[in-house]
Amino acid sequence: MSRTKALIGDLIKYAPSQVVPALAGFISIPILTRLFPPQDYGRYMLVMATISVLTTLSGWLVMSVIRFYPALERDGRLEELCACVLVGVLIFVPMLAGLFTAIVFLARLKLEKYLHQLMLVAVIVFALTAIFEILQSFLQAKRKATWYSLFSTWKSGGGLVIGIGLVVVLRFGVEGLLWGSALNMALSLPLLWKIAIGRFPRIANFSAELTKEMVKYSLPLVVGNLAAWVLSLSDRYILGFFRGAHEVGIYSASYAVSEKSILLLTTLFLLASGPISIHVWEKEGEQRARDFVTSVTRYYLLLCIPAAVGLSVLARPVMGVLAGAEYREGYRIIPFVALSGFLFGLQQRFQVGLVFYKKTHFIMIPILIAGLVNLGLNLIFVPIYGYMAAAITKLIGYTVLLAIMAIYSRRYFIWAFCFKSLARAALAAAIMGALVYPIGNGLTSSTLINLIFGICVGVIVYTLMLFLLQEPRKGEIQSLRELGVKIFGSI
Repeated sequence: MSRTKALIGDLIKYAPSQVVPALAGFISIPILTRLFPPQDYGRYMLVMATISVLTTLSGWLVMSVIRFYPALERDGRLEELCACVLVGVLIFVPMLAGLFTAIVFLARLKLEKYLHQLMLVAVIVFALTAIFEILQSFLQAKRKATWYSLFSTWKSGGGLVIGIGLVVVLRFGVEGLLWGSALNMALSLPLLWKIAIGRFPRIANFSAELTKEMVKYSLPLVVGNLAAWVLSLSDRYILGFFRGAHEVGIYSASYAVSEKSILLLTTLFLLASGPISIHVWEKEGEQRARDFVTSVTRYYLLLCIPAAVGLSVLARPVMGVLAGAEYREGYRIIPFVALSGFLFGLQQRFQVGLVFYKKTHFIMIPILIAGLVNLGLNLIFVPIYGYMAAAITKLIGYTVLLAIMAIYSRRYFIWAFCFKSLARAALAAAIMGALVYPIGNGLTSSTLINLIFGICVGVIVYTLMLFLLQEPRKGEIQSLRELGVKIFGSI
């Protein structure tokens, strides 16, 4: 139960790092979809997808810090880790930025002039984002969840405020959002460095052997994450090429709604459970790690199944409230994207065993296969059916990913999957969805009132159904109460 308390505690502490950016994202959707037409919003999302793939390439440093920190801390070798990370940043980030700048320059005749300008700004945003995320990985490895949440909140909320200020006050176009993000991160990096690392690492502590081990561990994950990028974001490029920036804008706005909700929960579970699971594996043994993964999976199912169902049945009123009129037709993709997000988070539970055994190439293979399946289906169907095809093929891709990841994972690390909790959560969520749908889509003439009532009824019905199905276990409610008192002072 102590590890469960630690998990719940970290979930609560990490929550602001995901909730605040999600709220900022929800707030930004009605603002941005009213400030910009779908074409401009689509260009902005293409640039953000490009920044995402670049930070994926530099992500080997992030993954290495999280995986190796506990063991190196135990062995008194943290100075080596910091020195290796510093050398990696000084070499790899400028190299990537320079390479991408050259590509953008060579492609200037093929790109729209405005998109070309945005891509050049993206180089600066990428470099700052890469450094920011690497420093945050130290906070995550140290389980400094509060600081992690504060900096994540600053990064998303501050960047959005500055960016919208540049757009509204100084009459920037969508490039104002990029400059706002860059300026915001540049201001916060000195403090983040001080808290995450403390002092400037000595290059003399650099270890070629440790760096080699870090690369060996993380390189398959980087390749896998690139395939995951293909799975999650490449559809923007295919949509843009075959159907135009207008459809990219509509698709991206609806996708963002799902991303700021379901993916919020999946990322929150990954942030909270990842470092704890590594600590359990390294310091408490295999059986404790099995029990912990089972517990994490159960909580994931209980929280994320109702979220996916609720978002699906309330898709129309959600888009009616959040998006400008030109974007609202995209509500039809939300159920597919929400379920895709749920499957993505579930396959992360199976990745854990492969991470324990450092079999990261077996994480890469399923993601590569799923990415290629998704890419192939997109190339076939997106030119004909547009963004609806992109949403459906994404769901197929994530289903393939989950199936193959589970097969590979259980070769090395078998843990008890909580099928009873899955069945109870699914039944409770189905009943909740059946009751919420008519409320959210037609209770009154006000879309906002319908949405609020639908959410409230959904939470109450799902919670009651879980108790009727006897899902909460003895001691869990009391543990939550004690944890709440400890963290907040009262409950």
